[in-house]
Amino acid sequence: MSAPPRYERLLPPGAPTTAGAALRAAGLGERAHADRPYLFANFVASVDGRATLDGNSRGLGEAGDLAMLLALRDVADAVLIGPGTVRVEGYARLVGRAERRAARVAAGLAADPPAVLISRRFELPWAAGLFAAAEQPAIVFTEAAGARVPDGVAAPVEVVVQSCAPAAVLATLRERGVRALLCEGGPGLLGGLLAAGVVDELFLTLAPLLTGDAAQTGIIRGPRLPDPARLELRWLLRRDDELYLRYSVRQQGDET
Repeated sequence: MSAPPRYERLLPPGAPTTAGAALRAAGLGERAHADRPYLFANFVASVDGRATLDGNSRGLGEAGDLAMLLALRDVADAVLIGPGTVRVEGYARLVGRAERRAARVAAGLAADPPAVLISRRFELPWAAGLFAAAEQPAIVFTEAAGARVPDGVAAPVEVVVQSCAPAAVLATLRERGVRALLCEGGPGLLGGLLAAGVVDELFLTLAPLLTGDAAQTGIIRGPRLPDPARLELRWLLRRDDELYLRYSVRQQGDET
């Protein structure tokens, strides 16, 4: 196996690092709230603000972006994904390599973080690769009474019928022991989470591309946020021409 990509530390300055080392030092799981997990979102965007290229994000990021995504999964107790993102991004088992699963177990985490999906009407892309992975647990939150998993779905899927409001979903996850929750989008899901005031951090890869394609979405979609979310830059890393930004998210009125 090749050595993991290394990143130049621009802010704060320091010796080059790997994504795994930087995230282990960040201690995201130790920041969990009493009533909800610590929620950090991860996105990639072009310099002109597009989070997709030809309908998905795969053409935007390079090797360093993928390494950062996988390292974020490695430190997460669970991964929140919008149904539309599952449909278009080609998801499979979230932690594919045995050595990564072993490292999670050694760190006190489950070998496979559950995928968490929210669908009020229980409308999900059951043919997607995520649901074909027999080893990949999933938790689906829905408000559809009597919802059941279709026959033939290989993944072990638990259905939780309750309010799908972000605060309610996160409270249930926290009660189940989820401390660090990674959100991988999509833009509509991130917009709803920001509007609810439950996003703690944003990891953003800035891809060295200009697409000029107004038809492609940005990292947020939906109504204007009730209050702009203020961002505080925590770190800035570089690998080749890609930049990796880590922001704390502060809702208006939050003085902490």
